[in-house]
Amino acid sequence: MAVKSTAAPVAEPTTSWENPLIPNKKLRELYAAMVELRLLEEHLGNRQRRKSPVHLHRGEEGCLVSTVLSLNPGDLTSESSTGIAIEFLRGAKLKEVLGRTAKSAKRSPTELPAAGDIAARLHVAIGAAIALAALRKGALAVAYIPAGDLGFKQWKPILKLAAAHAAPILFVVLPARASSKPGQLSLVASACGVPGIPVDAADPVALYRVAQESMLRARAGGGPVLMECIPFQLPGKRADDADPIQTMQQFMLPRGVATEAWFQGVASRFAARLKAASE
Repeated sequence: MAVKSTAAPVAEPTTSWENPLIPNKKLRELYAAMVELRLLEEHLGNRQRRKSPVHLHRGEEGCLVSTVLSLNPGDLTSESSTGIAIEFLRGAKLKEVLGRTAKSAKRSPTELPAAGDIAARLHVAIGAAIALAALRKGALAVAYIPAGDLGFKQWKPILKLAAAHAAPILFVVLPARASSKPGQLSLVASACGVPGIPVDAADPVALYRVAQESMLRARAGGGPVLMECIPFQLPGKRADDADPIQTMQQFMLPRGVATEAWFQGVASRFAARLKAASE
């Protein structure tokens, strides 16, 4: 029997000024979604030590959340696996998510099939985006590709195809744990007629702004964009140390967008939801 949390909700902070490009409410939404996604992944990964259906590496939360929050209900997504991280972020019921396994996870109507290899999948995504936009003005597709899974030579014909047809698609290149040529793919994309934008994978605010502007461009008929999420390395730090959730906290606290109590409330309330949905 599910037990509802009795914890009192923490009121959202109020500030005298906020950035009109990203309202404080949206910043809190970004943060909460990242925390929930990480807690969900950890819960599923720890449960009976089975393989989690949420195929997510720590540190990618910002890349996924920043793009999904800009999707419209009918927009399409393309992933290389049958993971359900995107579906959860798009509103799938928590109890349904917890009841699935890697084998039973099914794709939603807005998730494109993983056809053959990655190149074939991206060709499908480009075609689907073009067809969808012809039927529904302003619709688009977002394709997620792990960095390094496709070589530069393989990327070129895909990018040229998307550019030639002004396909309304956003290519989101997820960060690699180690990359000898960070940002190089963005240069390749630009040479193929597709704007390539390298973004700090641990900066959710920058990710959201780039995603929003890129998707607005695609919806207006401006064609495809490639967003390359890169784990920038700070002096004395490893690239793997970059954490989008910590970055968001450090951004929000001094601006009065949120308080420590609010941060704690986000985690505790979702933990209570996880517990209730698991019973």
